Amino acid sequence: MIFTYSKWDKFCEALAKQNIQSITAKELLSNALLGNAGNTRWINLKHDVESNPEKALKLAQIEASYGHHATYYVQSYLMTEQNRSLFLSIQKLGHEVTYHHDVIDGGKGDMNVAYNLFVDNLEKFKHFGFNVQTVCQHGNPMTDFDNRDFFRNVDIQAKFPQMADIMVNFKELLRQDYVYISDVGMSFKIVNNPYNNSGFNKDPYTVLGDLDNVMDEINEHQGINYIISSHPHRYYKSFVVAWSKKTVFTIVRGIANLLFKIPGLKKLLFRFNYISKKL
Repeated sequence: MIFTYSKWDKFCEALAKQNIQSITAKELLSNALLGNAGNTRWINLKHDVESNPEKALKLAQIEASYGHHATYYVQSYLMTEQNRSLFLSIQKLGHEVTYHHDVIDGGKGDMNVAYNLFVDNLEKFKHFGFNVQTVCQHGNPMTDFDNRDFFRNVDIQAKFPQMADIMVNFKELLRQDYVYISDVGMSFKIVNNPYNNSGFNKDPYTVLGDLDNVMDEINEHQGINYIISSHPHRYYKSFVVAWSKKTVFTIVRGIANLLFKIPGLKKLLFRFNYISKKL
């Protein structure tokens, strides 16, 4: 998959032509908590914003032009005065702007530290004008921790009964099934077990490839709900630039896969997680 804005535009247009409109995770959860989930098929366009909020706004504008309302999970370090207007612009287009957390990593596995980080960041989002109802954990195979453990904790769930982590208890609260598609590894794949996969190549995927194949999957399974997850920082206007970035990503990921097998290098490979946010 070569990630260009024109490809995302074509995909959003194809959904609209099939009378399929993306709905935010927040609206899905709110309806479920009110007992109004209904039986209507839905699709959620989901984005993990780990860098380059300007690119997130570009995707948001494309989606809004076709009537789609997407969910943007933003890492807390990006929630700054400099970026505030960008995220508010995304929200004004009808999208959900919310929290992409990594508090178990931040707390180095200490749940009390993680909780305090989480609460502090919720206040940051609230201060900038964003009400957090759904969150999404950030996957980091370079650490010994799993950020999903935060909302797996029953005490944490009890503290935030109206909130869901889309990678932990969202399906449980929604009481509806769905297929999760992600651009993991720079190619769209059905993630067969998004709630428990971790690390490199530990969970099987059904490879779809590019967005045309994602659209075929959606059309072939008319009764199925979908979450389609992607990373805005991977998109470019130029096909050549997008191709070159994917090539670099593939090389770096291949090296990381090899080094990951060498004892003692796991902590050093945390740098790859940072680099990947820029590719």
